[in-house]
Amino acid sequence: MKRRLLLALSIILVASGLFLLVRVIYSFKDVEKGGLQVTANVKGRVLLDNKYIGDIPVRKINQPDTVAVGNYELRIEPDDKTLTAFTGRIRVNGGVLTAVDKTFLPGSLGSSYVLTLEKSSNPKPQIEITSIPDGALVTIDSVPLGATPFMSDTLSASEHEIEIQKEGFAKKTIRVRTVENHILVVSSSLGTGEIGTIPEVAPVGQSSINGATPSATLSVTPTETSKGRVTILSTPNGFLRVRSGAGTSFSEVGRVKPDETYDILSEKSGWYEIQIDSSTTGWVTSQYAKKE
Repeated sequence: MKRRLLLALSIILVASGLFLLVRVIYSFKDVEKGGLQVTANVKGRVLLDNKYIGDIPVRKINQPDTVAVGNYELRIEPDDKTLTAFTGRIRVNGGVLTAVDKTFLPGSLGSSYVLTLEKSSNPKPQIEITSIPDGALVTIDSVPLGATPFMSDTLSASEHEIEIQKEGFAKKTIRVRTVENHILVVSSSLGTGEIGTIPEVAPVGQSSINGATPSATLSVTPTETSKGRVTILSTPNGFLRVRSGAGTSFSEVGRVKPDETYDILSEKSGWYEIQIDSSTTGWVTSQYAKKE
């Protein structure tokens, strides 16, 4: 019953077009620290570099609770142990807020996004939107503008509604505020399937709900053994493409940034297979990645 309520609530939130309003700039006195907000649709623990920092929701936006500038591994461990924990890399910048939201749903139906604000020499508000998978349609304030990866400096410094969608994946709606002299980086991961076709899921160990046989059951996917760590090096365009295979002919499944570090799953002729998050792996060239 508890699981069915969780699933129903998640579907209602997305289907009704509800969104989280995140104001992504704050005035912190200490520019060596930044704010961090972590939200989810379930209760759970939040860890930063394997250190417990609180229960959902986490809002470290007031001194002295703000977080030192740097790259971190963020992990959300749901209280419901049948749900797979979420792990991802984030960047905390000085004087601004990094916001993370994770929607837990059965299997690959879950989704997430990370909002990060970066200072820029361009006085115009800028926005950069990436998605997993790549090539998703970006609509801002009801106007289709292009596909991910998407960049623009034509938006006003105000609140905007972003929709990210791709065939076969559930649409993600986010409300943000763009700010002058800053780039708002939106990194999203779309859930598979369309809202309305999400299967009813029984708790592990049960074969049905109210006599109906579910089309899927929850399970925890074990993490592959790491073969070391790799640090992303500086690149001409400020990011490194992560591909579905060891070669430039393979499709892009995500992007990583300089100074970020990831677990190595395997190596092949000048390429490293890395673990981007709890559900995504891909390959990066050793030309712009250094094994530790």
